[in-house]
Amino acid sequence: MKIIVAIVSFILFLTLQTPVVLADWKEDQAEADQYYESGEYSKAFKTYFKLAKMGVSYSQDRVSKMYENGQGKKVNMEEAYAWSVLAAQRGATEKMTRRDSLLEQNSDKAKAEKKAEKLLSKYGRGALQAKADSKARLKHNTKSGGCTGSKLGCR
Repeated sequence: MKIIVAIVSFILFLTLQTPVVLADWKEDQAEADQYYESGEYSKAFKTYFKLAKMGVSYSQDRVSKMYENGQGKKVNMEEAYAWSVLAAQRGATEKMTRRDSLLEQNSDKAKAEKKAEKLLSKYGRGALQAKADSKARLKHNTKSGGCTGSKLGCR
């Protein structure tokens, strides 16, 4: 019974939090787009990068393109490829084609793939989901009294 209550509570929590989170990143994305369109690439990159680390595919693609074109950062084809791998995780054909093209443009393909693996382990869909699950468990355990003393039951 406790498990069912925990699951229902977790779903309710996510339902209530999702609109706020979505509104925040959409506003940030619009701001980054304005910076980009006005040629303020450093500001645009900073905002896109923040969103890219949160798993926003559009921003991951923008970060990749900005690394490729040297907008807001120096040209870095390894980074461009690595961020394009993240952007292509959602399965969009054009992003997958671009990812493959960027790999071909890298002189050291193994190094570029290693960089992509590192980003995937940190900001990929699975890594972000695991982080969110861990935070939700910790929050639930704290509220339900599961965290006591040394907090061994919290993680």
